[in-house]
Amino acid sequence: MTHHIILKILGPFLLLYALVLTIPMILAGYYQFFANPADYPQPPATGAFALTMLTCICLAIPCIILSRKDRSNLHRRDALIISVLIWFLTPAIGALPFIFSGTVQRFDQAYLESVSGFSTTGVSTFEAKQFDPQTGVEIPIKKTTYGIQENSYEFYGNINPVTNSHTGELLIGLEAVNRAILFWRNFTEWLGGIGIIVLFVAFLPALGVEGKFLFQTEMPGLEKTGFTPRIKETALQLLKIYVGLTFIQTVLLLLTNSKMGWLDAITISFSTLSTGGMTIHPNSIAYYNNIHTEWITLVFMILAGINFTLYYHVLKGKIFRLFDQEFILYLVLLIVFGVFTTSILVGQPQINLLNENLGVYSFFGAIRHGFFQIVSALTSTGLYTTNYETWPMVLQALILIAMFLGAMSGSTSGGIKLIRVYMLFQITKYKIESIFRPKTVKILRIGQRELDSNTIMTVQCFLFLVLLFFVMGTFVFILDNIDSETSLSLSVSLVTNTGFGFGLNGPAGSLAFLSPLPSYFSSFLMILGRLEYFAVLALFLPAFWKENT
Repeated sequence: MTHHIILKILGPFLLLYALVLTIPMILAGYYQFFANPADYPQPPATGAFALTMLTCICLAIPCIILSRKDRSNLHRRDALIISVLIWFLTPAIGALPFIFSGTVQRFDQAYLESVSGFSTTGVSTFEAKQFDPQTGVEIPIKKTTYGIQENSYEFYGNINPVTNSHTGELLIGLEAVNRAILFWRNFTEWLGGIGIIVLFVAFLPALGVEGKFLFQTEMPGLEKTGFTPRIKETALQLLKIYVGLTFIQTVLLLLTNSKMGWLDAITISFSTLSTGGMTIHPNSIAYYNNIHTEWITLVFMILAGINFTLYYHVLKGKIFRLFDQEFILYLVLLIVFGVFTTSILVGQPQINLLNENLGVYSFFGAIRHGFFQIVSALTSTGLYTTNYETWPMVLQALILIAMFLGAMSGSTSGGIKLIRVYMLFQITKYKIESIFRPKTVKILRIGQRELDSNTIMTVQCFLFLVLLFFVMGTFVFILDNIDSETSLSLSVSLVTNTGFGFGLNGPAGSLAFLSPLPSYFSSFLMILGRLEYFAVLALFLPAFWKENT
């Protein structure tokens, strides 16, 4: 392993990062210098993005200078180090606009916000500050959760209110945040959905074969090879499909909702195709209260949960690829979970996000909200249209199960992935059968693929790691005096990169209540889940750092 090869990769990556930052900086400049101040009274953010770009360039120049004479090749161990380093460094830089703009004051919260975006988890630390109406002094936010026992919390918000000097309107929470900052938050989700390193490989073809190791480290699921002979071509094809779906959803949202602005449509598309779940307005998709917006978003959540290689093969005319076992299982689960949720919801009280009773769920209302929340959970998107915390406990349990399962391998969704679940079922079935038929020799297959011992062990180890860090995360949060319901659902949300939650992290909730140490731990869990554990944990093994490995 050579340090120069790491610097050789980081230098161009940081320059590309600086180039990417020009997009939100231009948007921030538009709102600051050209837009009507009466429409956008939020604090400016142009300088925040400019400083972040300068930081990238200042970090890139020494990397390029120190590695300019390096001619060594990238090996697998180097690729692991670089991939993990990039995944910790990228959100650290991505957090700077939040800090430089004054949106968030604590770096641990800004870092968690950035990690949540790039990992497509979708949890947020943004919380409106509260002030005493008599004295104007900031006061702590007080919240209470009711479960096995009553738990009361006091913590401070981080978003300053803004008064529109032209209209006198007081803006709080997300409405008080610069639109370019909110765009950046959703843009990080979109970048993380396709994969930071996949984009890097696509735009820096000079890496050649070296890019293969980086590509394989980041791609989610079992299949780590490309569907074209060249990794660069694979990355570009993935990017084209991803951009195409994003463009189509944006256009459909604009055409079907006359009250929706272009920024809303783009950010919803970013959030949906990346299965991230953040929005630029409070109350997620419920903010729009538009059935067309909800159904378009639902359809594209389903599309985002499909293995992207299927799109490539179908576009090439290989329709038979749609008979893939994981794809069929995915569709079956969506229908079964959706129908079950609908049947339970009919006649149940319908409580909105303001805790207002809207009567009971009709059949069509149950379909509308039930299918949306189940699809959002199964695809790990985390968008919502209603207060699902008031649903019967059986449906809340189903949401947790869906969060664990995830959608298809090779999609932008989180979770265990359905192919792994199916493999574990077949492995377990084989083991049970071997008890009463010990002499039977049976070959395990998934479709046309034979499962070797290495694949079986990898899947079993992956499930163990998911459960281990879920338990560990729950324990750490409880140690920080967080109630059990919030701790459990938050841990599931982080390790599966889902964003759904209950308790303090429920609908319209935030993670502003976390103290710095659990906040950094939450960021670590999200990166672990996004890189699917093995790449990060390999760096903690002493044998990894021995020169002869």
